[in-house]
Amino acid sequence: MKRFFLFTLLAALGLPAVAQLNGNGFYRVQNQRTERYIILVDNKSKGITAQTTDADLDALRTVSPFSTVESDPGSIYYIQNAGGNQYNLLSQGADAHAFVGRYLTIAQVSGSTAYHAYGEAMGQKVYLYDQETTRADGLIQTSGLDTYRRWLILPVSSTGDNYIGLKPDVTVNGRYYSSIFASFAFTMASSAMKAYAVTKLDGDIAVYQEVTGQVAPATAVFVLCAGATPSDNRLNLFLSGGTSPSGNMLRGVYFNTDEFQSKYPIKPNLYHYNVTPYDPATMRLLGTTSQGKLGYVKSNVTTVPKNKAYLVVPAGTPDELTLMSQEEYDAYVAADAVTITADNKTKTYGDAMPQLTYTVSGTGTLKGQPQLSTSATASSPVGQYPITVGQGTVSNHQFTPVNGTLTVNKAVLGVTARSYTIKQVDALPDFAYDITGFKLGETASVLAAQPQVACNVPVDKAPGNYAITVYGAQAQNYDFTYTAGTLTILPADPITITATSQQRLYGDENPQFTYTISGGSVTGNPVLRCDATKQSPVGEYAITVEAGTVNYPNLTLVPGKLTVSKATLTATAQSYSITQEDDMPAFEVLITGFRNGDDASCITTMPVAYTALPTTWPIPVGTYPIMVDGGEAQNYLFSYVSGQLTVNIGSSISSIATFQTPVDVYSLTGRLLLRQVQSLGNLPSGIYIIQGRKVVVR
Repeated sequence: MKRFFLFTLLAALGLPAVAQLNGNGFYRVQNQRTERYIILVDNKSKGITAQTTDADLDALRTVSPFSTVESDPGSIYYIQNAGGNQYNLLSQGADAHAFVGRYLTIAQVSGSTAYHAYGEAMGQKVYLYDQETTRADGLIQTSGLDTYRRWLILPVSSTGDNYIGLKPDVTVNGRYYSSIFASFAFTMASSAMKAYAVTKLDGDIAVYQEVTGQVAPATAVFVLCAGATPSDNRLNLFLSGGTSPSGNMLRGVYFNTDEFQSKYPIKPNLYHYNVTPYDPATMRLLGTTSQGKLGYVKSNVTTVPKNKAYLVVPAGTPDELTLMSQEEYDAYVAADAVTITADNKTKTYGDAMPQLTYTVSGTGTLKGQPQLSTSATASSPVGQYPITVGQGTVSNHQFTPVNGTLTVNKAVLGVTARSYTIKQVDALPDFAYDITGFKLGETASVLAAQPQVACNVPVDKAPGNYAITVYGAQAQNYDFTYTAGTLTILPADPITITATSQQRLYGDENPQFTYTISGGSVTGNPVLRCDATKQSPVGEYAITVEAGTVNYPNLTLVPGKLTVSKATLTATAQSYSITQEDDMPAFEVLITGFRNGDDASCITTMPVAYTALPTTWPIPVGTYPIMVDGGEAQNYLFSYVSGQLTVNIGSSISSIATFQTPVDVYSLTGRLLLRQVQSLGNLPSGIYIIQGRKVVVR
């Protein structure tokens, strides 16, 4: 996307073609449909985008009727052929081709006296048209209906209807005066008109000299006019020529967008800002002095009017400068003249008044004494007060008083923040300050804004030293110096919260956890936590302490412990009853007391039941205890309950026993010992199997 920096696509794309474009010369451009004339109000631009045919043409405006442009140099363009239908445009000190490096195409509309005007870039044509409105003022755009693209190019001539003339700014003693600053050279169409340059300043006198012949381009002059209207004061225009007068102290400006906006407020937010600020200390404008004479005087404008001349003066120049010709000035110098200038003074608010003094200047010798006075007193507020020079007893022929200024400066107050010491848990103090240095018995009640105190203390009020700053005081008659204080924060007394250690059996619910506090008291409650649950195995578990709702800066949290001890299982040996000849039973143990749904699978070593019997055989009849022990488990201890073994008399056979019929005798293991015997006399004592029964042989 190519950008054109545009004043001159404002001037170069902003200058449409003319009805009667006849060679190089000065022209005005008028829209055939709206009858509005193009005025160049600025030489600045944001540019043009050829691909989008989007151009910034805010430096151009259209206005009507002719009376709005008849004395406006911004409506005059020097159109210069560059070959074919390519043209360069010169206006208000701007050269379109030099500025953007291209020419404007001006092509006559077929069958019409009007022209189209456009610029070309990257194959795009950007046509200029006047906005479609019935207002007296308008905007230049780059699209629109063809009827609004047609422009009349009107030659400027001092003898025709399309002329440029001066509109008088000042009338003095029935004579009309105007000032002008233009980019073209000119002469006066009327012999009654004369141009002047200001070449010297002396006190309240500005000396002028006539500029004869052709006034050169960009030469600021003031003009004695032939009449009261622009048509009376026509100019002959030239592209160049003339010589600028030596030592001319007049300057000028081409543009004042503020001035245009105040007259033609169309879309004010689009206007470019191009003004020359008026400085009342160094500028004077053509006007009438308080004595009714033609002069250059201080104005209440904020910006220099466009295409007008202003006089550059040094700071301290009188508000009014009376214009004198060189001849008048020479005679004046010869006269007895003095200027009394009051010396500027300063003092501090509330201090005594200084001695007022003055300085004498001029061609004459001071006769008598001037009178100096000021409205200020020792108690006057800060500001500037004129030191007025009165004539007093001065008797010189010409007495020029120049007032001075008494400047009352602000006194200085010292604002000191107070210092404090607190502990970390204490509330912050109400920060205060002390003020010293008041004048005239005043107090802090005269301050427009009281000092502000700030101390950047962290939320936890960590121990340390913190600056207490003071700032922000305001008062009409005082400046301020500030001295910081110090907030010293000491550590809070230590407090310890200790979780109470506790114990329980495996499978029990956790007990209610408790804690103790030492070193002081706190608000809020800590939170005690333990990972152990009812199902947790035997062991030790930390009881942790968290601050909870306790907010205390020097807090120590000491954990306790929960000891989970083994629960108790009861192992009960079962009781049995046998006869002497019976086999010993397999002793069983009944285990009770399991928790958390445990069963015998959690026992690592099962308890064992046993009994101690006599070594004689057969076992004597009687009752024998069945003991139990040896059980082991991770989470359990064992309690043992004994059973009993009762041995009863069994069926027994004597060793001399005989049988009517022979029998077989077997051992307890089933081995055949004797076959088909009728007597047991030869058997040793013991237990045998005879006819399927156990038999005891003694």
